[in-house]
Amino acid sequence: MHWAGRKRPRAGYGWSVVFLVGHLLGTAIIFISLFTMGWFVSVALHALHRYHPFPDEMFRFVTRLELYLIYVDSALSGAILLMGMVRFCRQMMEVER
Repeated sequence: MHWAGRKRPRAGYGWSVVFLVGHLLGTAIIFISLFTMGWFVSVALHALHRYHPFPDEMFRFVTRLELYLIYVDSALSGAILLMGMVRFCRQMMEVER
């Protein structure tokens, strides 16, 4: 609902905490799912390498790619956590006392 021309209702402390906990849970689920998918891909590629070895250059590329996927996952999760923290702080500043 759009609040044009009217004051937006302010959430209380309880709702701000509920939103923060929900955001943290959502971030944890995103991090765990991306990390798990990366881990499964890593296990599959290493299993393939065991039965049919990749050329050295290709194996180094795959190993580097795995590492970058973990970095991207961590950076994405960190950014999401930071946005949640900023949102929580804004909501806390808006609460009427």
